[in-house]
Parts: sequence; structure tokens; C-alpha cells
Amino acid sequence: MKRTSGLSVSNIIGIIFLFVGISVTIASCSKKREYYQRPEWLEPAIYNQLEEKGNFGHYLALVDKAGFKRTLSSSGYFTVFAPTDEAMERYLQQNGYASVNDIDTTTAQGIVQYSIAYNAYFLDEIDDYQNASLDTTQRYDEAFRRRTMYYKWVFEENVDGQDIRVIDQNGVLELPEQGPYFNSTDNNNKYIPYFTRNFFLNKGLTDYDYNYFYPEKNFSGFNIANANTVESDLRAENGVIHVVDEVIPPLPNIEDMLAGNPDYSVFYGLVKKYMLEYDLAPEAFLNRFAQYNGAAENVYVKQYNLMNFAPNCENYMRYASGNQHDAQRESWTMFAPNNAAANAFINQRLLKYYPSIDVLSNELIAEFINAHLFRAAVWPSKFASTVNYYGEPARFDPESNVVEKKIGSNGMFYGTNTIQRTDAFYTVLGEIILNPEYALMLAALRATNIYDVLKNPDLTMSVFLLDNESFTDLGLEYESATNSWNLTNPALGSNATLALNRIIKMSIILGKAWENFGGNGIIQTYGGEYIRFQNGSVYGAGNFENGEIVVPYKPDAQGTNGVTWLVNQPLYYTTKEIGAVIRLNQTNYGEFFRYLQKCGSSLPGLIYDPVAESITSIKAEEPNTLLIPTDSAMQRAVLDGYLPVITDVNFNQAQLDKVGRFINYHCLNGQIIVPGSGFSGPARTLYQTDDGTVSVEVEARENDLVIIDDYNRDVHIIYEKSNILSNNAVIHLLEDYLKYTKE
Repeated sequence: MKRTSGLSVSNIIGIIFLFVGISVTIASCSKKREYYQRPEWLEPAIYNQLEEKGNFGHYLALVDKAGFKRTLSSSGYFTVFAPTDEAMERYLQQNGYASVNDIDTTTAQGIVQYSIAYNAYFLDEIDDYQNASLDTTQRYDEAFRRRTMYYKWVFEENVDGQDIRVIDQNGVLELPEQGPYFNSTDNNNKYIPYFTRNFFLNKGLTDYDYNYFYPEKNFSGFNIANANTVESDLRAENGVIHVVDEVIPPLPNIEDMLAGNPDYSVFYGLVKKYMLEYDLAPEAFLNRFAQYNGAAENVYVKQYNLMNFAPNCENYMRYASGNQHDAQRESWTMFAPNNAAANAFINQRLLKYYPSIDVLSNELIAEFINAHLFRAAVWPSKFASTVNYYGEPARFDPESNVVEKKIGSNGMFYGTNTIQRTDAFYTVLGEIILNPEYALMLAALRATNIYDVLKNPDLTMSVFLLDNESFTDLGLEYESATNSWNLTNPALGSNATLALNRIIKMSIILGKAWENFGGNGIIQTYGGEYIRFQNGSVYGAGNFENGEIVVPYKPDAQGTNGVTWLVNQPLYYTTKEIGAVIRLNQTNYGEFFRYLQKCGSSLPGLIYDPVAESITSIKAEEPNTLLIPTDSAMQRAVLDGYLPVITDVNFNQAQLDKVGRFINYHCLNGQIIVPGSGFSGPARTLYQTDDGTVSVEVEARENDLVIIDDYNRDVHIIYEKSNILSNNAVIHLLEDYLKYTKE
């Protein structure tokens, strides 16, 4: 229950300021008193109160040695987690100290500073999220960590055989590719974890989530790391004291826990080799360190590039999209596979197509490492509902897969006997990302933002794999230095970005894992364009135009979300106008083409442009379905007055308008409708009246398409001569023409 009455620490501080104000007033009125004495009812300062209680002698000796007696004896606003003498004696025995005097100053400073959290919090408010100064929203029972006075500062580290001065990275940006971040004024203070009953209830956690990490301790409803609170809410003039039954030295961060255990040396080796770098600290920090050090000296920031978070950063997302206090309610989590698990993955999957791990790209390694990093506290009961940067849950069994579990200063650490089976390596994307033969396809997937589509485990798909030679054959060249593409093949147009998008999307079929391409049919690809299959072969509009047959055959591996197919050549589109396709298929569309020719010779460009071979009203940038009646149906349309008779003379304006209306009524604009697609409903035509656009009813059946015109006539396609591919369009042959209501 939250505090509703009584004096909080903030009330006490307010009273003090009021009291001081009154003293100033009295002093101005009467010069007999030089100062105003401290009121008897005000609680002693933290140091004095612990001294009076008599069971904190060892802790206070550490405070003295660490130089913090004045801090805890004077004004301030702190929360102190003070260990009892019994706790200190147990600590001394466990660590081989005869007395507190044997503890060195640095160790003493660490224990004392880590026991002091900024700001003062009673039990009923310590788990509340500390709002930003302008945010008045109350967020109860959301916090389980507080910022302490302890920080690591500059230290020495051996890098490539040379001892250098190093400072840890203290900021993480929103996107890993944005690079590491360092703030010259931030000390990267460590946080101390605590666990309250109300926090657990709010997060849906149970005692299990505490005992999983601290099996030797009972969850009392207010635990500080592995310590029980013996007494809570001791008021002091300068803060609050919570008495604990364990000494809590500064907890290691995730980097410390990973680097400190040789069982994870393979995983940590990848992190160091591919992600870790040392860059000279900003000038502002170097100046600051020179003032502290008394002399100028180089200091290098130890930072992690391309990683979802830096395991040595204590600040959570403070310098990204988060708030400066967000580390109170969230933390990092790392799942570190042990050497056996990491080696098995490296040998069986990462090195399937590579001779050595030394030739792998940073991006490939980052994909593997980041799958094990979570920007959230992954509680043991919440593995299945907490996701990593890729949106994947923690795919581990907390009982059988976790061999080590710890809570550190900046998050949770799990040592595991298996890897996170990340979607990048086990979906259809896996074959592309792991095989250098598909390096250009991988670059194309990233450039077109389709990379994440292929690794989505909730989608089912079929993918035609394009090797590096395929892109060369298509005239698509990749410039790695500028991460850009060039197009040298005019048959694909002049825009490299557009061409790349169309080619990649034509190689992806969503919704079905095609096991074979026997029979005869048409398939919509990811971009909305269609490809045909016939008796085991497939082709796009460009392949058909050039008489090419694409033969797919399966590789060894399949993905968890679909199948991949190897092809002897890539599928591609045509940039020719729809009139060119009609001209090449005059056996079926002869009469329709005669009308196009007549319109083109009568008034070029109004209905038909004979040079560009384009039907003026049909735009290639829009998907269209063109319905062309058979020659005999065209003749019936002439007899019924829907088309003019073709004679030796040119069409006049009225005749051209009649042909234009006829063509437009036979073109379904804005979509491609094919047999078996399941489409049923109205479809907009290009024909427009004074009242607006006219639609027809369409029903897509298996091996058939039924169109209902203005006179409720059912007109079917001739399936064997339909599904002709064009530029962002498909042409069907109709058994009859469509009647519209004449104006």
C-alpha cells in the first residue's frame, strides 16, 4: 500500500527549509542569537543514527576508510542499504579478512558507494518509477533498480599487448547501426537491484522469479540483491536507511560476467573480435581527466559497435529514445551460449560455406550475437513473452537450457547450453545470409528493406535464390564502397533502385511453400507482379518475351518458414508496353490488334501510340488486367454497335471514342485478377461516364474467370490462352465481349 499519511523524507526536507527560513527571520529581528539550534525531534543523520544503534560498527569503519563519513553525516538525500555487524563478519570470513582493517581502501570505497543510492526512498515508494521533472504521471510499482554512488571511472587494460587507459561506453543509441555513444560528463554509475512484493504483483512475477537467481534466500517481499531486509524505513535527517543481512559489493555488469567465465570464451571471443573497439575519448573528457589526473594523457572509450546494447553500459537507454530514469524499471539481458553450444553452431552453420571464421563479416556475426541480447529484463517466468531486438522470444527452457543465472549491475545474465535459434539463420533467409554465393542478393534484400520479410517466422513463402552471377547477367552492379546499385541493362529501364525492387520481389512468393511447379498456372509474387509456371519451369514477363525458360531445382537446406529454390537464371520483368505483347500474340488477339493499329494510324497517341506500342489509357506504373475478346467476339461487338467497322479510311473522332470506350471497359484498373486467386466482387474498369467510373463483377474460380457486365451477362475467359504476362499487367482471352450501357 502506498504512503498516504505521516512524514516522508521529502516532507522532512521541506520542514528543514521552513525551519531555516524561520531562523533567518528571527535572526534579523533579534541579534541576541547567532544561530538557530537543531530541533530535538529531528532524526540524526545516517552516520550518527547507525552509530547510535550500535550494530553497524564494521560498516561505519568501512565508511570511515572510504572517506564517506562526512557525506553520511551532513546534508543530503540518500537511501543507504546498511549491512549489520553479523553480515560484515560473515563477509570478512568468506573473503579471508581477519578484520575490517585488512580491507583495502578501494574495496571499502566500492562497498560503501554501492550501498548508497541517490535520493531517499521508503519501502512503499522505492518501487515507483521516478518521473522526469516535467512529468507528473504517477507510475507505481514499476521500478526494481536504483542508481548508486559507485562508478568504475578510468582503468587500465591491455589491448594488443599494450597497457592503455580506458573508460567504459556509457550510452546506447536506438539503432545498433548508429554506432556507440559516449557522454563526457556521465560517470556510468552502477545500479543496485531490489525486489518488492508490489513490483512482483504488478509485473506478474512470483517468488520463483527471485529464487531462480537466489536459491539460498527466501523472497521476503523486500530483498536487496541476495540480501533480506532486517529493518526498513529508518528515517534520518539526510535520507532513509534499510538494514540488510548481507554485504553487497558492487555487482559485476554483463561484460564482467561474460568475460570472467572461460565457459563462454568462444562467444566472448566473437564479441571481442568483431564488435569491440577502442576509440580516443572526446576532447571534453580528455580535458576533464587531465584536471583529475594532473597531466594530459590519452584515454580510450571501450565501446561495442553494431551490438544491440553495450554490455559495459550501466545507463540502459538514457541516451537513446528513453528517459534518464528508465534504468530504474528496465535492464539489459544477455543469453551467453557456452563453448560447446557456440562451437556447434559455428561449425555446423556459420562455416557451412566458409573455410574459416576469420573471413566472416561483422554484420553476420552481429546478427548472431544480437539475437542473444534483449533490451529488457527477461525474468525466468517470462522467457516466452519477452522479445529481443528482432522480435523473437527467448527460445530457451529456463530449467534445462540455463546453466548459470545472475543479476548484475546493468542487467540479467544467463549462461546457456544452446544458442538462440534466431530466425535469420533458420528461415529461408538462412541460405542467403550464410552463403557467399548470394552476397549480392543479401545486399539487395537490405537495400530494398525486404531482409526482415524473409526472416519472419510467421510468414510462409517460397524464394528463388539469385546467385552473384545472376545480378551480373541482369546488368545490376553493386558498389560496396558507396552501398549503391547501378543499372547497365536498358531492357530493365533506367532506374537501378526500381529495377532492384522489382527483381527481388519477383523472386519471392508469399503464402505458400511451393513443393513443385508441375502443371500450368500463374502465381502472384511479393511485389504484386505475376510469374507463370508450366511443367516444372517458371518464367516472368521478360523471360517469356525473350523465349527463356527458368528451371528451378531445390538446394539441400530448407527454412522453417518456407522453401528456397535454385534457378538456372533469374526471373525478370519486361519494360515494353502492353501493345508489344499483343502484337507478339496476334494468333489470339489479331482482331483486337487491328483496332489498335487503326486507332494509331488515325490519330496517333489518342487511343494507341504505334511507336511506343502503348494503349494511352493503360499506365505501366499501375497494375492492370486486360480482357481481350476473341476475334469472333470482336465481330459480334461490331454487329451490336459497340465497335466501328474497319475500312480503308481513318476513324473519325466518334469512331475513335467508341473504340476507346470499348477498350477501357475491358481493362480492370488498379489490380491484377487471375484464376484461382479467390477474388470475388466489383472491379473498377477504365471506362468512365459522367456519373463516374464503371465497375464489373468478377469471380475468380479455379482455372476460370467470370466477368458479369452491365447486362448481367456471364462472360468466361479461355483459360488455355489467358494469363499472358505483360509489364505490370496480365492479359486474358474472353470468349465474348463485355457490354456496357451506352450513353
